[in-house]
Amino acid sequence: MSFRNFRRATFLIAQKDLKIEFRRPHEILSILTFSVGSILIASLALRGNGSAIPEIVAAVLWIIIFFINILIFTTAFTREADRGTIGGLKTLPCSPIAILAGKIMYGTALIFLAICVLIPCSLLFLNFQMGGNFLNLIFICILGAVGFSFAGSFVSGLVMFSEGKTLLLSLLLIPVCMPVILLSVITTGKIIRGASLYSIIPELRLFFAFLLFMTAIMVVTFTFVLEE
Repeated sequence: MSFRNFRRATFLIAQKDLKIEFRRPHEILSILTFSVGSILIASLALRGNGSAIPEIVAAVLWIIIFFINILIFTTAFTREADRGTIGGLKTLPCSPIAILAGKIMYGTALIFLAICVLIPCSLLFLNFQMGGNFLNLIFICILGAVGFSFAGSFVSGLVMFSEGKTLLLSLLLIPVCMPVILLSVITTGKIIRGASLYSIIPELRLFFAFLLFMTAIMVVTFTFVLEE
């Protein structure tokens, strides 16, 4: 399969999933409502402590994003399995990795949409000062969204034929997403304090190593996962 066909298949699968999501706006609205509600609850918990500590703000943000990741990928592959459309995906003239890449792109888009709501709400309600470059924070958020999508897509595909898939997805995502959560919290805290991208290069190297590790696992195993 040529790279051009791979890219086209990836975009078409992501586009199909996003169209389905936006045709049912109640799911997107529930994710955004959860985001805003969680920030409001966190702001009430931190009220009276003066300016919020950047590390606490970063931890709150990424814990909320982790639960958003669970909400998004609970239906990523399980919806295909429950409706019987997974058979149609298998017959597409593309590799299983292109299907997985489409799900990753779909998940990244939805997580980043939630982040675009979370960051303004955090600035408004969590009472912290943005000491660093705002573009650096956006860059870290995009990387974090990609990392969560890699983990969420793979685990969602892994459990789609299992009994109790929702519970299994939540349990398996905790250890798989832990490197993303830790690195995202550390780098976000540093960026909020005013650090440059150069100062977080060690964390970025670990993050890209995690993505390479996940990519290697997915390339080796996902063909068999899809066939089960």
